[in-house]
Amino acid sequence: MAGARVPLWAICMLRVALATVYFQEEFLDGEHWRNRWVQSTNDSRFGHFRLSSGKFYGHKEKDKGLQTTQNGRFYAISARFKPFSNKGKTLVIQYTVKHEQKMDCGGGYIKVFPADVDQKNLNGKSQYYIMFGEFWWYNTTTSRDFENPPTSQDL
Repeated sequence: MAGARVPLWAICMLRVALATVYFQEEFLDGEHWRNRWVQSTNDSRFGHFRLSSGKFYGHKEKDKGLQTTQNGRFYAISARFKPFSNKGKTLVIQYTVKHEQKMDCGGGYIKVFPADVDQKNLNGKSQYYIMFGEFWWYNTTTSRDFENPPTSQDL
């Protein structure tokens, strides 16, 4: 009796199908994103976000996301998700940034905060677990990842 043969791609697809999604945002419900996302009011100089598909897109509605509204500003916005543990599991965090304007200096970072973070008071000193993203300095792009405090513990 011959053993069953399962193609490698089928095993990979099964593994993806069994993955747990802890947070996913697609902005498909118009302005209702404002009920899930909280802009920090910690600093009156923080810029504000709007929902937009930008100057270029594949699908006008499905490609919408948060867009900054002013150059030369800092931005702070967050959305909650249920606390989780990735103990013994691989954690994958994915996001997309589309830079449409010419930038001399700036970046787009994502941070994972503790569940008790004060969203309205979010600022550069707020404690976080993971931070990563791209930083632009004139014609140079640098990808960075940070842990705060430095640790190799699971979340």
